[in-house]
Amino acid sequence: MKRFFLYLFRWQLSTPILWLVVRRMGSGIWSTVLANLIGGSIFFWVDRFIFTSAAVEVWHIKEGRCDKCGTSSHLWRLVKTAGYDKSNDHPVFLCLKCSKEKTDSLRAKGIPVRGRSR
Repeated sequence: MKRFFLYLFRWQLSTPILWLVVRRMGSGIWSTVLANLIGGSIFFWVDRFIFTSAAVEVWHIKEGRCDKCGTSSHLWRLVKTAGYDKSNDHPVFLCLKCSKEKTDSLRAKGIPVRGRSR
């Protein structure tokens, strides 16, 4: 509940900018505050789903050397998906070939991985 109220407070920080726009349309500051409270109440749950849901895969991408085979290339790291969370582990970045091997082995274990399937 504390996060929810902090989130609503964060939404209220946009009130001055929103109010300038709404004022031009004929409404006052309290309409703007109310609109922000309604918007925050709706988007809190949407943002919470987006940023914490296992339904959303999180990948990190960079250039460099593969931690497995040493190939210099584009590198990928699967950080989080349903049933798999390496957020707090030491990052291991893999080239396309090694990444495909890793994601195939995860799929074989029943972990749903959508990205890097080629």
